[in-house]
This record gives sequence, structure tokens and C-alpha cells, in this order.
Amino acid sequence: MKRALALLVALAALSAGAPAAFAAVKPTVKSSWPASVGVNSANLRAEIESGGSATTYLFEYTTEANFRLKGFIGATKQPQTGISIGPGLVTQRLTTLEPDTAYRFRVIATNSINTTVGPVRSLNTDEVVSLFALPDNRGWEMVSPVDKNGGEIEGVGANFGGGVFQAAAQGGVVTYTSASSFAGALGAPGAGQYVSTRGEAAWATDNITLPMLSGSYPESAGAGVPYQLFASDLSSALVSNGRRCRTSASNQCPVENAPAPGSGAPAGYRNYYQRFAAGSFSALLKAPDIAGLALGPEDFELAFAGATPDLAHVILSTCAALSPNMSEAPGPEGECDPSKPNLYEKSGATLKPINLLPGDGTGTPGATLAAQSRAISADGSRVYFNLGANLYLREGTTTKQVDQTLGGGGSFETASIDGTLAYFSKAGHLYRYTAATGALTDLTPTGDLQGVFGASDDGTWVYYLSAEGLFLNHNGALTSISPQADPAGAPPATGHARVSADGRRLVFVSTAELGTYDNRNILTASAEPEVYLFTAPGTAGAGIACASCNPSGERPTGPASLPGAEPNGSGPNAPYSYKPRVLSVDSKRVFFESFDALAVGDTNGDRDVYQWEAFGSGGCLKPVGCVGLISSGRAEGGASFLDASADGSDAFFLTDGSLVPSDPGVVDVYDARVNGGYPTADPAIPCFGDACQPLPPEPEDPATGTRRAKASGNQAPVTAKALTCKKGQVKKLGKCVKKKTHHKKRRAGK
Repeated sequence: MKRALALLVALAALSAGAPAAFAAVKPTVKSSWPASVGVNSANLRAEIESGGSATTYLFEYTTEANFRLKGFIGATKQPQTGISIGPGLVTQRLTTLEPDTAYRFRVIATNSINTTVGPVRSLNTDEVVSLFALPDNRGWEMVSPVDKNGGEIEGVGANFGGGVFQAAAQGGVVTYTSASSFAGALGAPGAGQYVSTRGEAAWATDNITLPMLSGSYPESAGAGVPYQLFASDLSSALVSNGRRCRTSASNQCPVENAPAPGSGAPAGYRNYYQRFAAGSFSALLKAPDIAGLALGPEDFELAFAGATPDLAHVILSTCAALSPNMSEAPGPEGECDPSKPNLYEKSGATLKPINLLPGDGTGTPGATLAAQSRAISADGSRVYFNLGANLYLREGTTTKQVDQTLGGGGSFETASIDGTLAYFSKAGHLYRYTAATGALTDLTPTGDLQGVFGASDDGTWVYYLSAEGLFLNHNGALTSISPQADPAGAPPATGHARVSADGRRLVFVSTAELGTYDNRNILTASAEPEVYLFTAPGTAGAGIACASCNPSGERPTGPASLPGAEPNGSGPNAPYSYKPRVLSVDSKRVFFESFDALAVGDTNGDRDVYQWEAFGSGGCLKPVGCVGLISSGRAEGGASFLDASADGSDAFFLTDGSLVPSDPGVVDVYDARVNGGYPTADPAIPCFGDACQPLPPEPEDPATGTRRAKASGNQAPVTAKALTCKKGQVKKLGKCVKKKTHHKKRRAGK
């Protein structure tokens, strides 16, 4: 009895101290978004959990202009008094909106416990006349020629694992690849290379493919395609002369392709040429460079490692000793070990060894360039490289170990363009290295680094991703940007993130909701990646703009993306050396791809190319920026972005759509050019049936038997006989009518 009584007391005490199992709580707004946005109307939707108590809701909305002045003060409420709901989805129809106007809205849910205010959302109504138009008065121009010998332009990486697609920084010139041979081909080593230049009436195309023996660039051997990289102005290019042992299973045989005329290349040796716009060639390795080489051409191998944007300085990798102060690691068959290469910088006629360790007079094999870009300074005076898991800097004739005070193990991330500031990571920490003093600064003392997105040209601005989110560090000042970002934005050499030259802006991809846009897929409710432009504090337009969010505010139907570094001409074993321009030099334009229909005319449900433009730039008058199609939005196979000029005036893309009358179909390169587009002749009017017969001769005069002469010029006007009406009548439509009848018709509006 005592035990039972004690149990009852304990249960009573427990019950008194615990909340009721089904106690009501304030309502929860899980999500809200616009749908079915039109010219004057939209549906406002919200997903609300009532909290276990009778709940009412209403929406508040106001124009963007009013919101910026006074928030939701004076906003319209719909319905004017709350409507009772149960848990789930609610919809409010708005029918008195203004055309082409930006609005802000929010949902408010109330029950007996409390009131919950939902997030601020945006919507933009349609224009009255929704006609498709390219932004900035752009016009489509077909770049690749109509006659492609029955072929088409392959996509990025689709040609032997490579293919070079680059636009000139100054615009008006672009290079691309195709497996077919056209435009005066001299040879077809699996992938032809073409340069198209804009003319006054059309784009002109030059075939710059080298005449090579078949099998010189097999994908299985990682040889890729002949062209590796172009200078930023497309004035020169780096070209491989093909692999050794083209037709033999042995690995000891020379290159069979003859040296390019006038290049100075030694016959049989693996080599690279610099091809200039005029069509001349210069070999990177000439006879003096291999004069003391112990290896013959049948054993000599060479690889491209990296270069400056102007190709004035090229880093080459080979296990061979090309200078007296370099050494070779012996290989299994008497030749040098290809897994332990040496690095050399080639500039003009000078070949400089790189991988000499501090204090050593002889090079140590086994070095690799630290990254595909920024590891070599713009003037070639500083080169960062790895050897034995350690990071080094070769500066002039001296070498420093960058990570020495940490015991080695550093991984290069990026550097300033002059190489004086560098960033490397180790064990979750990001360090800034100052070349002049050797000083290190730990930027992530918590050790939670997940990736580096890039740095400014001067190296003082750096963007990185940690477990806590995406951050900017500028001279020690830290700015939080986003709680999440796509890790594929890193590393700087190959990731899809972009940093402006001055470091004040970053383009990145994230699935986080970073503004007033609900980025959950309308069908799956999963968060879609969107493209964002961050502008640093203290800069005009500071904050985050969503470049790829649907301007209407409606939920997305697919993801948006940015291209990273492409397999430009390199096989799978060579570096990805080029990243297309997606951010204009003034940071006013961002180019991206999206599977969502963001503009009038996008009806194919496939990937298309878009431009986001900042307020005040071009023809954009919307405070949040303007989104416009660059491709057609109608092509069956969609479209993919290739590259842009530095100012964004030229935007090149691939599509199978026929966007100009002369295009018969298949995949081609197009340019959506500001103030572009060539005039086209009016098409001939087709004839049918008897209309296709020639005109008969003039009829003969039966009296004279001669043909009637044609009248010369306009016929003299015929003078009509003057009309005189009787008294009580007026003139009306050439007739006389009674005055009374005439006035009755006027009053009737006839």
C-alpha cells in the first residue's frame, strides 16, 4: 500500500513539472513564395503549421519602391481580416497589381498563443507586352561557318578529352575545336582547331590545325589534342607536337611528326610550339636546349605544366636534365624516371631550372608546379612548386621553403599576380605567406578550412570556405558572406568561383537561401543551387545579389551553375589551364547556365545561357538587377556557355538551334554581341501554281495590230464634276442628304 501510494505521488509530481503533451504553440511559417505571376496578378502561397490551435492568416504586400522607404507600413492586406486555416498550404489570389512592377510581401499567421511573421519575399509582375529580346541590344551572330564538311562543333571536353575554347579578352576573336575538318583543312589529328574573327559582314574562320600523322594524339594515352592553351588576346598558342611511339607498343621510339617549318625544333624529340597569329611557329626546345642531353629522342618525354596568361613564360616538366646543374632519377630501363620530373621555365631563348632546393647547387627531381594558375607570377620571376610534400618558392636564383616553420606539408592555394603574397593550407588551416619576409599568418586558427575560392590580384583580399560558412578576409578584417557555399568553388585554379581583380566581388554558387527568394524546387522541394554575386562592404552596391533567381519570384524548376576550368586541349594527364570569363571586368555582368525558365522565350526545359546585369548598367533599370537570355531558350539540345570578352560585350555559346537564317542546323558557336547582329536580306516571296508562270506580253490593239504603249509616269488626275446640293441638303460621303437626317446620324455617333 505504501509502495503504491509513493508511486502515485511520484507520478503526480512528474506530471506537475512537465508540460502538457499536446499544449498549443505559436504557428510556424515553413515557407512562402509567389506562383502563377502574370501582368496584373499573382498567387501568394504559404505553408503554415497552426501550432495545435485555431489559426488565421493574411498576406501583406507593397511595391519595392515603398518597401525601401518605409517597409510594410501602409502595406495592403489580403484578406483584410485573417482567414481561419488548418495546417498545410494556403493561397491568396492578387488581381490588382501593376504591370512590370517589383513587390515585397510576407505572410502573417496568428493563433491564441502568438503571431508569427513569415520571411520577406519578392515578386515581379510581367510586362504588358512580353516579347523576347536579348539584353543590351545584343544580336546573335553565327561564328562557326555554315559549311563544316558534314560535322559540327563538339562540346567542351568532348574531343579526345580536350578541346580549346577561348575568347580574346578584347573581343571579336574566338577559338574552338571540332572533330571534323573544314575551312581549308591541312590535316585532321582527331581534333581540328579554328579561329574565327569578326568582320563587317560576317565572321571569317581560319583552320589552324597542324598537318599531323594519324594516331599522334590518342585519348587512351592521355595525349589530348594538339592545342593546349592560347594567350589571353589569342595572339599566340601553345601546341604539342604529338606523342612518341605512335604506331608501336614499345615506349622507346621518337616522335614521327616532322618539325613545324621554321620552328627550330630538333627532329624526333617531344616538344611544344608557340604558334603566332601570322601562322609562324617557334619551338620551346631548340637544339641548344638539348645539346648536353644524355637521352635520345626515343626516350625523351616532355609535358606542359603551366604558363602566364600571355604565354611569355611557360613551365615544362621532364625527368631529363636539360642543364648542367640538374640531375635525373634513374628509371627501370636505364632512362630517367618519368614519375620524378624536373621543372624548367622557358621564356624567349632562356631555359631556367626551377627545382633547386635551398642551398643546393644541383636540382632534386620529383617536383611539380604548385597549381595550374597563379603559381607562376605574371613576369615569371617567382614560381611556387612542390617537392617531397613540401612547398617552395623559386625567386630569381634562390629558393625558399614556404612551409618550413610548420614542418612542411603545405598545399598551395593561390597567390597575388606578382607572387609576393601567397596562400597555402595545411591540416585545416589557411596561411598567408609574405615572400619578402617569409612571415606566416594563420587566417583560420580554428582549423576548419574547407576550401579557398580565390584572391584579388594584389593578394590582400581572399575568400575561403570553412565549417562556419563562406568568408572574406581583407587585411585581417573578416566578413561573413554565407552560411553555406558549393565546395566545388574551390580551388582557385579550377573551381567555379570567380573573384574580381580588385577583390571586392565574388561570384559563387550556393543552395543556401541568401535573400528574399525561396530556392526550393517547385516539384521536389529540395534546395536548388543558385548563382550569387557578393559585393564587399564599403563598395557601391554592397551586399548579395542573386544572379540566377527567377525574377518573378516563383520557385525554380532546375539548378543554375558556373563553369570551372575546362580540360582545354589537355588530355586527362595534363592541367586544366583556363577558366572562362563569367564576371566582366567592371563586375556589372555575370554569365551563367540555368535549367530554369528565367525569361520570356525559354520554353525548351533544358540548359540555357543567361546574363545578370547590375542596376544602371546597359539597359537595366531594376534595383535588384536584370536577368536576360543569351541563348534562345528554344533549342532542342539547349545551350552551353563557352566564354566572354573581358567587358562582356561578346558572349559565346554552343547551341544546336538555328538562330540566323543562314544556319541549316547542327551544333555551332554563336556570339550574343552588344549592338551586334548582321543585316539579312528579305526572303524571296514564294509562288504557288499559276503565280509561278511568267507574265504575258501586253495585249495588241485589234485596230492597228500593235501593242499598247505603257503609260509613262503617273496618270493625270481625273477632275470630278462639281456636286451641287439643293437648298436644305448637305454633302455627305459624295451625296446630298437632308440636314435633319445628317445631324441625327452625328448625334448617334455614326
